[in-house]
Amino acid sequence: MKKGLRLLMLCVLCFNIVTGCGKGGESAIDGSGIKIYLTVSQYNTFKTSLVNAAKTEAENLGAQIVIEDADGVLETQVSQIKKAAKEGYDVILCNPVNTDTALELEELAEGIPIVFYNSCPDDSRLKAGKYIYVGSSEADAGRYQAEYILDNSVDKDEINVVVIQGELGHSATYGRTSSLISELNKSDKKVNIVFKDTADWDKEKAKSLFDIFLTTGQPYDFVASNNDTMALGVLDSYAENNTDPAKAPVLGIDATADGCAAIKDGRMAFTVYQPAKKQGECIIKAAIALVHGDSISSIEGATEDNKYVYVPFEKVTADNVSKYE
Repeated sequence: MKKGLRLLMLCVLCFNIVTGCGKGGESAIDGSGIKIYLTVSQYNTFKTSLVNAAKTEAENLGAQIVIEDADGVLETQVSQIKKAAKEGYDVILCNPVNTDTALELEELAEGIPIVFYNSCPDDSRLKAGKYIYVGSSEADAGRYQAEYILDNSVDKDEINVVVIQGELGHSATYGRTSSLISELNKSDKKVNIVFKDTADWDKEKAKSLFDIFLTTGQPYDFVASNNDTMALGVLDSYAENNTDPAKAPVLGIDATADGCAAIKDGRMAFTVYQPAKKQGECIIKAAIALVHGDSISSIEGATEDNKYVYVPFEKVTADNVSKYE
């Protein structure tokens, strides 16, 4: 009898190890029967890739997913959250139009767990097992830009930097910009932010802003943009004004296809890869875990407090851009 019991326990242990269900393993993820509602604040190149990856991952794991665009309108997103609650979805994936409304959105969800993504609410609005955030650590992106600038300014005592920001109120705008400036100011160089304004992630707005800056005649050594799309707008201004990008390198973030192409052809100097596909996959894994009442700790990049899943950024230059094309 004891021998049979030991044999049974051994079989269970082996099964757990093989299927990844033992301690330290990653359980098989089953989304069967789970209804997921995804709201995106407004599409751009990066978020399109992220949402497409989330849709594919959800379907691969057996979950149902409905995706709707708030088109940048808060009232629309509020209506979408109400709809998700009324129709009994199991989990909501929310790219908030305005992160300041996170508490309101949570209340409107009527107890449905929420995975925030792409734009992070204040930490006080997050709760392990209920309201979490999946994305990349925006401070790292800004820090990487600063490191590039400093590494390429060893012969300078003073650096003049232009900063083109994304949408005001977006967590990425704040995280990327504040980290960039903070890291630059930690150096032993005199750092001048000669121009800083917002272009709302938009290429044409960034071009117009930089055209205006050029009329001031102020010296500048680098242009750091919060994303590739705006960096490309700056480069359009460079081309129109016969400005040599080698003399004042332009930096972006996201490593979009167009951004990588600009690095490959020598127009853009640096970007930071934000893995849209991996983020899309992670928000689905995290969502399914919340529905099952499981911890997100088994997901790579989860923080100890189980309120965040961070997907690492990666530096991209001409030396390794082929890896990201």
